[in-house]
Formats: sequence, C-alpha cells, structure tokens
Amino acid sequence: MRFKTRHALAAALMTASGFACYWTYLTLNQDRLLFDARRRPPRDLPEGIIGYSHVIPGGVVRGYIYHTPGDSVRDLLFYLPGRGEDVLETLQYACWLPGGMAFATYDYRGLGHSDGRPSEAGAVADASQFLLHVRRVFPDTRVHVVGRSLGTGVAIQLADLQEFESLQLITPYDSLLELVRKRFPLVPLRQLMRHHFDSISHCKKVVQSTKVLLAESDEVVPHACSERLMAAWPGPVALQTVPGTDHFTIIEQQQTWLSLCEFARQHSEARLRMAAGTPGQPDPDNTAAGPAPALHAVPDLNVPPAERDDSGSPLPLAATR
Repeated sequence: MRFKTRHALAAALMTASGFACYWTYLTLNQDRLLFDARRRPPRDLPEGIIGYSHVIPGGVVRGYIYHTPGDSVRDLLFYLPGRGEDVLETLQYACWLPGGMAFATYDYRGLGHSDGRPSEAGAVADASQFLLHVRRVFPDTRVHVVGRSLGTGVAIQLADLQEFESLQLITPYDSLLELVRKRFPLVPLRQLMRHHFDSISHCKKVVQSTKVLLAESDEVVPHACSERLMAAWPGPVALQTVPGTDHFTIIEQQQTWLSLCEFARQHSEARLRMAAGTPGQPDPDNTAAGPAPALHAVPDLNVPPAERDDSGSPLPLAATR
C-alpha cells in the first residue's frame, strides 16, 4: 500500500510539474505565439510602394502605402493584418483596387520587417501613429479601416482613438481570450495572457458604419464567435459571406477586395450626398456587388506564398490568423 501511495504521489508531482513547465513556456513565449512573430529577409520595395517607418523601443515599425501612379487618391483602405500575415504578399492583391483607391498596411512589432516585441497595446499604438502619417501624406483622403482576423481586434480599438469613414472586419472574433480558452481548457489563460483583445467590450464605443465579411467555412474563428460580436455591436452591421472561401483564402479572392472597395465607396458617396443635402443617397450598408471597377497593375513583389502554419499548427495558442 505504501508503494502504491508513493507511486501515486510521484505521478501527481510529475503531472503538476508538467503543467507548471507548460504554463511557464506559454507565459514566456505568448507574445511570439499569439502573433506568430517571425522575421522575414530584407526585400527591396518595388516602384509604386511607399515605405514608412517610425521609431519604437528596440528599432522601428515598418509600413507600406500603395496607390496607382498618376491617380488622385480619394479613398484609402487602412489594413490591419491577421496573425503572422505577410503584408507584402497581401499587397499583390492591390491590383483589384479601383482608380483613386489607395492601400496602406504595416508589420506588427517583431513581425515581417518590424523590430520590437509584439503586443496588443503596441499594435494599437503603431496603427494610430501610422494612420496619422497617412493623413499627412493624403490630407483630403477618406480613410476606411479594414481589419482581418487578429487585426479586427486592433481595428476596433483604433476606432476609439481616431475618426475615419468606415470599418470593415474580415472573420472577426468576440474575444481572443475566449477563443484560445476553448482550445486550452486546462490552462489558466485569464491569469497568464497579457493580450486579451476583448473586442466585445471595445466595440461599444464604435460609431463608424461597419461591415463584417465571413468566410463560408472557418475552423479558426467559428461563425459563432463573429455572431456574438455582431450581437453586441452598438449599431447596425452589414454582413456578407464570401462563398467558396475559408479563413485563409478569403483575402485572396477578388470578390473580397471588390466588396471592401464597394462598401467604402458607397459610404463615401452617401456622406458626400448628405453633406450636400442631395436626396436619394445610396445605402452604405448595401452589400450588393456593383459593376467591377477598372483594374490597375501593382508591381510584381515576387513574394513566395506565406506559410500557413495555423491549420494543424503544433504551436500552442495558435488561435487566429
């Protein structure tokens, strides 16, 4: 009996030690794991893409602005990327932007070509500072913020810091903490996680016209998480599901980009008509696809497809991208 007791005690101690080591690992590495922080080799920016940087502790944050040369910029999509996203690869899809529409995005701290350590507060602060720079470069441009997956949490918090025309969220979640907790039920995440991205709380201050785009199939951010966020939204939310897409491929589809541009343009036109007192302004929440805009070439970035380690990733806390 004494032998069995010793074995049971030893097994309990080993289990407790294993949990303690695992929790310590998550605590020490959560910034890198949550953001899927990976640096990428230096690349020369092709013609047509404007580089941006601002200084942070430990280096600089880098961003990118694209617009069709020769076109006056009337509207700009300010894009907050998903977890581990290679934004230079995403910029290749800017060929679907219509004339007069610009695009700006940046690498979170510790990702891509940005230095520093990733964090929720840092991502929001960097987005706000970059957006101020964008307004100086394009002072008369209407800004429309687009967040994807992890970036939706940044976009929602940005809405409380700065004014902009409209907000669009691609595969948003209600709370990153709750999303991760379902995958790791035995981990005291509320005590360990420093970055909760509690969108369901922050959204109560959003006043911008909002649209949500969902993938037809999404195993990373279940539709139920997005629906809980929309149910808590303080105003009406336009909703569109992009057929034939999943969590990763939704940003690769022309229909997604045309929908983003269409909502932004419709909202801008409605605001202009209201300011001019013209009746019959279009509904900015209308999700019907209008005629396809003229396409413009974006320089070939020659970027290989990004690694998609979220699907079946062995990394802990690989919750969203």
